[in-house]
Amino acid sequence: MLTIKEPVMLTIFDFQKRFPDEEACCQYLFNTRWPKGFQCPKCSHNEAYVIKTRKLWQCKKCRHQASVTAGTIFHKLRQPLLLLIWACYWMSTTKKGISAKELQRKLGVSYQTAWTLAHKIRVAMKSSGNHQIKNQVEFDETCLGLANKRYDSGRAIIKVVVEVDSATQRMGMAYLEHIQSENSTDIKSFIEKTVEPGTLIRTDGKVTYKFLSKKYQHEPHKMYDKKDNAIHLPKVHIVIANLKMWLRGVHNHLPYKHAQRYLDEYNFRFNRRWKLDNIFDKLMCRAVERSAVTFAELTG
Repeated sequence: MLTIKEPVMLTIFDFQKRFPDEEACCQYLFNTRWPKGFQCPKCSHNEAYVIKTRKLWQCKKCRHQASVTAGTIFHKLRQPLLLLIWACYWMSTTKKGISAKELQRKLGVSYQTAWTLAHKIRVAMKSSGNHQIKNQVEFDETCLGLANKRYDSGRAIIKVVVEVDSATQRMGMAYLEHIQSENSTDIKSFIEKTVEPGTLIRTDGKVTYKFLSKKYQHEPHKMYDKKDNAIHLPKVHIVIANLKMWLRGVHNHLPYKHAQRYLDEYNFRFNRRWKLDNIFDKLMCRAVERSAVTFAELTG
């Protein structure tokens, strides 16, 4: 019998000891952003004056002033660093995630602030796309009928393509993407980004997937009922079922134009379900590496 050791996650008590105040948060973000010491974002010089009263570092060469949040996803957010880090902790370590409304209650901020912060964090959660799946993949499509017709111009159905590494007994890495249509062009683009050429790809018998045989080992199966899904594509349908349960349980509806961010959030936690000991630190690394995103870009 396969025994899986449960990873040790950063508990709320450990978190409070680790981040007791603003100074601790600032030092953590500094070390995360510049692990080898300060590096000027403008000229890459590694020496700076510290302006303690404003929590800024001024480059000795070009005089550019930088903070631990400038140019990151936290850029121009006026909330305390402790509040921002708490939000990242809840969104990364809570098994089902957290809605903007619940984040509003916990942080004591306005709904717009909580919504903006949650979506900025989802931007950080987006996969870098550097790791392609190889050996064996299960692939399928699904529709999410959770969009709000009133606010989404009647587009109530969100089409999503899903794939999961099925080379071992335990499910491996998964990728999910919101597509505009179910034509072969959109599906081909997604698969080429996420699956290594020559990989065995299992699908249902849909004609759209015929192009897969050119670059991949394609193994189609005709599906007649739900039992066939469980037999031929069991892992990818577990991912889809868990996705739908999460969306229904946490969010009232899924906005059409923001659908990919919610998929990125689900994907981030799913791919790190056995790495909970560093899931928070991984998110913080991405948060300081990703470029700033404005409220207009989030809502556009």
